[in-house]
Amino acid sequence: MYASIGFLAGLAATVVAKTIVITAGTGGLAFSPDTVTAAVGDVLEFHFVGSIHSAVQGDFSSPCVQSSGGFDSGKISSASVFQVTVKTTDPMWFFCATPTHCQGGMAGVVNPPSTGDSLAAYKSAAGNAPSSSSSGKVSGGVVLPVGSSGSSSSATPAPPSTASSAGAAASTVSGVATASPSSMTSAGAGSPTTSSSGTTSPTPNSTGAGNSLIETSGNIVLLGLVFGLGAFVVLMA
Repeated sequence: MYASIGFLAGLAATVVAKTIVITAGTGGLAFSPDTVTAAVGDVLEFHFVGSIHSAVQGDFSSPCVQSSGGFDSGKISSASVFQVTVKTTDPMWFFCATPTHCQGGMAGVVNPPSTGDSLAAYKSAAGNAPSSSSSGKVSGGVVLPVGSSGSSSSATPAPPSTASSAGAAASTVSGVATASPSSMTSAGAGSPTTSSSGTTSPTPNSTGAGNSLIETSGNIVLLGLVFGLGAFVVLMA
């Protein structure tokens, strides 16, 4: 019972999970939207336009610096997207690590606190950061080509043709060979035929059977004449 409950809970989480698209570079040095709310299991999908950008997670107390264990997309062009699966509802601050971009206000937050720290305060402090710091390597998420099966912008593959599947199924007979009409017509009298079980049996030759019957009848007639002639000779003697 507990296993069933766990399975249903996991299934429910999968059904309600959503993909949240955040675009980097729209309208200049900005993320759009720069503030989102996400639940555990949701996917943050960063798209990139314009110049080279990145999406890096940081702490509120250290603007423009990657946090320990925080995600990093690395430098990405518009040909790819970066996906991060949300594992907590705690606030997650992020920024672009391309030089001067974070300092120019290119930052955002996931699940902002209701009071206290704000994105406006983060951006203000980022303007005074001497530089941006990140690993520059992909971590905490995955990079996918735009339009791939894992991207929200990908097209849904068309289902297989029902007619083709039905035709393929109809053309397959479970191990039984069937003879075509042309092959049956071209087979001459006396030719062996193949049964559905795969065994070969000869077809009776009507011409041969007729010849045998005539030969047998002639022998009987000849034998009768011999006996008749013998009886005649005995009587005459």
